[in-house]
Amino acid sequence: MTDIDVHHLAAAYALDAIDDRERAAFEAHYGSCDVCRSDVLEFRQTLAHLAHAQATPAPTALKQRVMAEIATTRQLSPMVVPISLASRRRPRSMVAFAAAAAAVLIVVTGVVALRGDERTTYADDLARVMAQPDSQLVSLDNNSSTDGSFKVAWSNTLGEAVLIGENLPPAPDGKAYELWLITPDDSMAMYVLDPAGDGDVHQRLDAPAQPTAWAITVEPEAGTPVATGEIIYIATV
Repeated sequence: MTDIDVHHLAAAYALDAIDDRERAAFEAHYGSCDVCRSDVLEFRQTLAHLAHAQATPAPTALKQRVMAEIATTRQLSPMVVPISLASRRRPRSMVAFAAAAAAVLIVVTGVVALRGDERTTYADDLARVMAQPDSQLVSLDNNSSTDGSFKVAWSNTLGEAVLIGENLPPAPDGKAYELWLITPDDSMAMYVLDPAGDGDVHQRLDAPAQPTAWAITVEPEAGTPVATGEIIYIATV
């Protein structure tokens, strides 16, 4: 891959639309290039603006439901997860920037078109998180024998995260996918509890602590403060 190719990956990197080989090449270059860092931030801000223009307000009852769940959520659990911790400009023309912005718009429009208002709110949540300077996005390793993938985007300063599950097998009857935020001292149930009946899980949630790992288990659909299922997806931060 040439140096010019790496410079041209900023927009795709901001959208998490590159493969592992391209990501490795870009991230090796990213830390030493002020232009590419600026590009990524600008593309994320563009995505946020475009998503906001398409967004509709979340249901009024959503905040009440979230606050009610927070009040009854146990923040400590005895679940122990073994974790091996690991520590992650070239001038361009206005035509190039406009093309990248158009690509972002296509992605946002595609997301919105999938499920109407429900996905519009989700796209707005994701764009808001990714627009933060400290935003991070990880892909969870699949330890199951089935297809499907999970990613988590979050911002510690914003205190929010977005879970992205794609092409998942539906959870068994009475069960649902559950996300866990893991710190050195605790494993917090995020109470996602989505059965993925349509193969996808797209949810915004509060992130009350800085994670050292994210994990997915399959739990009773009513929820549990302590994990009972095996970890089927996990990523260290």
